[in-house]
Amino acid sequence: MVERPGKDRSRREVLASGARMTAMALGVGSPAGRSAKAAAVPDEAWALHKESLVIDLHVDSFLWTRLFGYNVGVRHENRLPFSPLGWHADLPRLRQGGVGAVGFGIVVNPLKVGPELLLPLKLLSWTERQRGFDAVLNTLDLMHAAARSYADRFAFVRTATELRTARAAGKIAGFACLEGAHGIEGSLDHVRTAYDRGLRSIGLVHFQATEAGYPMTAAKFDGRGLTQFGRELIGEMERLRMVVDLAHLNDAGFADALKVMRHPFIVSHTCCRGVYAHRRNLTDEQIRAVADRGGVIGIAFERTFAGGLSANLDSVLDHFDHAVKVGGEDVVAIGTDFDGFIFPPSELRDVSQMLHLTAGLLARGHRPETVRKILGGNALRVLNAVWG
Repeated sequence: MVERPGKDRSRREVLASGARMTAMALGVGSPAGRSAKAAAVPDEAWALHKESLVIDLHVDSFLWTRLFGYNVGVRHENRLPFSPLGWHADLPRLRQGGVGAVGFGIVVNPLKVGPELLLPLKLLSWTERQRGFDAVLNTLDLMHAAARSYADRFAFVRTATELRTARAAGKIAGFACLEGAHGIEGSLDHVRTAYDRGLRSIGLVHFQATEAGYPMTAAKFDGRGLTQFGRELIGEMERLRMVVDLAHLNDAGFADALKVMRHPFIVSHTCCRGVYAHRRNLTDEQIRAVADRGGVIGIAFERTFAGGLSANLDSVLDHFDHAVKVGGEDVVAIGTDFDGFIFPPSELRDVSQMLHLTAGLLARGHRPETVRKILGGNALRVLNAVWG
């Protein structure tokens, strides 16, 4: 029900009503777009969420598209408890969750599978296509194909201007981010080719060592910093105006990267070691270093990063609070890691529930201006700065 304006209405009530009417006009404020649970969220949170540009820096849906033909244009439901592992995001649920732009991760198999494993020829061929640079190009092609198939609601963007244009047209903007430099196989020529095809960010490592550096998740790599190729890769990415992503990179590599980077950068999906001592999380010193360089960290929704398998929405909010306290309100962003084989909290089980994050941040006492920055303003600032 839309309230009738009155002379004594507060600005907040006007804002809330206007946001509801805008959302209904876009099709995201209808009963199909706002669940009964979301309807219980305070009007202030609903209004702020709908008037904000919400950016998620890391979602891996196109991995499922490449492997299993997952159609991002169709609404999916994960029938397992707590939506484990995947099936967290698609265009209908992104729209329902009010998410306007997404960094879609490109995840490729790091392992060389040879005929010595005696795999059937057809399976061997399929496995080989999931690794290396061919898989990167294949995933970029799938993103372009999705943009053609759903041109009325999805745009594959390469610049901040294209992102804003897509949002002005009511479309969800997607940009391509490679998770792990093993996907470019040690070739700067491959970086340039992928850039021409639309790739706009590269993470130096994933769960394994790459030609560029070493992951934080394996203690055996502690103390081993960036390789020479890693330094050259950062230099070429910055020349092309690509976003450097330090997610998954170990502490020594992180310190080395700080010495060579000149532009703002991201840590697309992580949490805070000061809240929960997980190797995938950032130290307070690292958070301050990202802030000092004008970069952002995307807080992930993975339970095991946030506080263990019992982690909930409050656990995730603790990391947002801590990052703001340590690095300031300009350093914090969202990097859910949806569809990235994660176990999200039940209150944030998929992207359609993003409104609960906004409500939680406001309930924790963050100013609306701060929440708007966290939702997407900070991420957009970095994309503007790097992409030009």
